[in-house]
Amino acid sequence: MITMAKPSEASVIQEQENAALIRFGVIGYGYWGPNVVRNLDRLDQTKVVAVCDKSTAARRKVAKAYPDVLVTEDSAELMSSPQIDAIAVVTPVWTHYELAKSALQNGKHVFVEKPFTSNAAQAQELIELAARKNLKIMVDHTFLFKGAVQ
Repeated sequence: MITMAKPSEASVIQEQENAALIRFGVIGYGYWGPNVVRNLDRLDQTKVVAVCDKSTAARRKVAKAYPDVLVTEDSAELMSSPQIDAIAVVTPVWTHYELAKSALQNGKHVFVEKPFTSNAAQAQELIELAARKNLKIMVDHTFLFKGAVQ
């Protein structure tokens, strides 16, 4: 006869916390990317699981600072990963539209560094795609929650 042990209270709580985590893939670790990764890493509700950058030097920096994070130069790895819930796009503005669109098409929520897109038509298309897919899309605004801006 096989008996099943009851999960400990701690393991049940850990499972619940993991289920509530938003697992991020971050594309871009250049000028602003390290700030986004650091801030996501510090939040209790998020976990950075992968970072993508074309630069070998940037990938080395990520690997050194975050040894448990997958590091790649191929954004498609992040887009197709079932281990990632949301994509943070922290790249030059001319890449935002294609990366955000790909993330949405792959069922990922999207955080985009400002400016959102190169033009209003691209922005509108992404907003509509997110709505059709029932996904969230957010544009970063550094001072959004500062008292002076509120």
